[in-house]
Amino acid sequence: FGHPAQLSKLVSMMNKLATSCVVHLTPDLVAFAIPPSASSGVQVSAELSQRSVFFEHRVESKAENNRISFFVNLDNLNRALKSCCSNKTQKTQVKLTKKMNGGPTLTFEIVLSESQVHVLHDVPLRIVQDAEELHSYSDPLFEPGIEALSVVLPQGDVRNMRNVVERMKMFSDYVLLTVRDSLGDAGSGGRSGGRSAELQLQVEKESLVTISTTFTKLERPEQDLGETDVTLTGAAPPNSEIEGIVEASATLHLKQMGRVLNGLISSDIKMHSSICCVVPSRTIVFKVFLPIFEGDEQNPSIVFYLPVQL
Repeated sequence: FGHPAQLSKLVSMMNKLATSCVVHLTPDLVAFAIPPSASSGVQVSAELSQRSVFFEHRVESKAENNRISFFVNLDNLNRALKSCCSNKTQKTQVKLTKKMNGGPTLTFEIVLSESQVHVLHDVPLRIVQDAEELHSYSDPLFEPGIEALSVVLPQGDVRNMRNVVERMKMFSDYVLLTVRDSLGDAGSGGRSGGRSAELQLQVEKESLVTISTTFTKLERPEQDLGETDVTLTGAAPPNSEIEGIVEASATLHLKQMGRVLNGLISSDIKMHSSICCVVPSRTIVFKVFLPIFEGDEQNPSIVFYLPVQL
């Protein structure tokens, strides 16, 4: 293992949302996915580079893209990873093995530094045999040019949003999320060119009281023509009532949003920023970027797809 603590925190966070997940191992990536049916409607996917997890690794499979995919209980995996994070751990090897009963197992061989004692943790799993089993785990597909609007949230704002959501849950079950930005004339940059994006959370209590919190002076993610992620390439929907303003809104369940934010904060996973993307009438995409380790060729991230209320 290279960085077991970050992986342990990621699995701990996912364990707060669901009991099991699918794991994909390739020569380049370690990926996790939770379908909407397993986490009260919230879909989750995460990708880490192999280099950010292991010092040395080898993946050999006859499957497409040299990939090994399996289902695993998150609680079992979480316990094994926590054992790898002890200060007494000198080295950990992870192997995909078959035990005497013939069942596939993820075996953690942990060497303790002081006593050279070897500790074994066996995590039962089930190998994916049919690609159809993975259908519900696939990320949603969005057509090119779909209307959407995104803002970048610094790490501190993610924590503040969690606190706001917890307070709003006392007044309503649902929250209206609105991303708003003024049209500048200097491309797609954030604060440059007169842009000042906002993210507003608003709840109503019995149609009598309206409570809102607005995160201001936010940046927009820079457009990347080679990127297919809807959080970066969505076409901004115009607000016909206010000239020079674009905005996108969607309503979602506060309990679902709270579970996601609480999972991120309570697991103490390291993150440096996130993107909140509102796709009206479709979904709220919340993409969290994790720290990049030396040798990483892509940004490790976690993506949450929250269902909206129509």
